[in-house]
Amino acid sequence: MTVPAILAALSVAFPRPGAALPSVERCYVLGAAAPGTTNVVVSGSSFPVHPQGGWVAMAELKPGTNTISVSCVEPGAEAAAETNIVVVVAPKPPLIDKVVDKVTQPEYKKLDYAGDTPRPHPSEHPDRVPVVVIDPGHGENDTGALSPHSLPEKDANLRLALAVKAELVKRGWKVVMTREDDSFPKLYDRPKVAHREGADAFVSIHHNAPPIDKDPRKLRYHCVYAWNEIGERLATAVNRRMAAALGESLKNNGVMKGNLAVTRNPEIPSCLVEADFVTTPEGEIDCWSRERRAKVAAAIADGLDDWRRRQPEP
Repeated sequence: MTVPAILAALSVAFPRPGAALPSVERCYVLGAAAPGTTNVVVSGSSFPVHPQGGWVAMAELKPGTNTISVSCVEPGAEAAAETNIVVVVAPKPPLIDKVVDKVTQPEYKKLDYAGDTPRPHPSEHPDRVPVVVIDPGHGENDTGALSPHSLPEKDANLRLALAVKAELVKRGWKVVMTREDDSFPKLYDRPKVAHREGADAFVSIHHNAPPIDKDPRKLRYHCVYAWNEIGERLATAVNRRMAAALGESLKNNGVMKGNLAVTRNPEIPSCLVEADFVTTPEGEIDCWSRERRAKVAAAIADGLDDWRRRQPEP
């Protein structure tokens, strides 16, 4: 499955015109041109364009108002397509004399409705139907990351989450979704669903993007975030199955520590899957491929099955 191309004119997906950026000296810029365009010029520097039209570039910035110029010559065009993106960069913070010895983790915030003792593992009651909550990240006005063709992460999350649900239902799981449409459940309401449904596990589905000042072409991988021991066991099972399914096609960053609202549940094993990055043309194409989505969904379901049976992961 290929990504639909924007044929009419050059476009920029990120940053949005008028965007307010933090104090950074550069930012990534991504967008799309007509397929067959060979290069795009961003602020005077040339960057390659993917055969299907997606491109990624880096632009130098200064505090205050910046105009990022973008141009390219599309196939068959008599003149260059041009656009300007105006963004505002926050001023650099004043120098601080005090030396900070170490960086501390953000303060842990316990869920108001959660207890302190992990619930029994599903292997302790094998005759009961296992219950999992699948959470497609973002939704509604919260688009999440954008791909070069402006396809929003929220849609990729929902498509993969629904594929995971279908796979798990075939295997005998009861699956509860935090959303099944373009809605936006509040952040702390999402893990609350797991308590309401008596869930055995909670899995949040996302697709990643780099920090604003990092080059997306150098940062693409899959990983699974967890916070506590019970979450790490679940995350390890899912991550190993994803790594086996994707092989060398995508770097595996393993299980990572994540002090996130949806991962720090002391009762219910919880993790957050970053299935890919949408911010490169290659990542975009993979994220919207039905075949690849089915492969990733099956891997996540395999990991949940391994975890459910306490089987060693391959």
